[in-house]
Amino acid sequence: MAKSFDHGQRLTLEEYQRKITELYAKPSPASSEAEERAIRRQELELNIDHRLGCRFPKERRDALWAIQEQVEKRRFRLVFKYFFRRLFAKWLARDAQQLANFLVEEYAKVLTPEELQAFFGLSPGETPVLPIDTDQLDK
Repeated sequence: MAKSFDHGQRLTLEEYQRKITELYAKPSPASSEAEERAIRRQELELNIDHRLGCRFPKERRDALWAIQEQVEKRRFRLVFKYFFRRLFAKWLARDAQQLANFLVEEYAKVLTPEELQAFFGLSPGETPVLPIDTDQLDK
């Protein structure tokens, strides 16, 4: 995969994994919605630092975070369907894939094609998809 962007040094996989572990290793007995939101934001920041570079512009980081917030709101509907997956199995798989497609389409508005490939770990021309086994949803 050719990288035609330079946003500075990127976190190595080991650095990224260590920082993610540290982020989630601080148990909070009664974490608030604001604390959970802050953790999700930090996780996105680490993902950007690892996949795109530590100097990725702040305004574009903020744009990606706004997209993540939209996805989070839509995700709650999927959780409901998951609990009733025997009734909604086909809808659940379809809706999950639609949510993933929405995320990629929105990210594509902020990221260049090369950045999008790097962020999702794709080969040129490869489209991100969720590996959903609909047979497992029926169980």
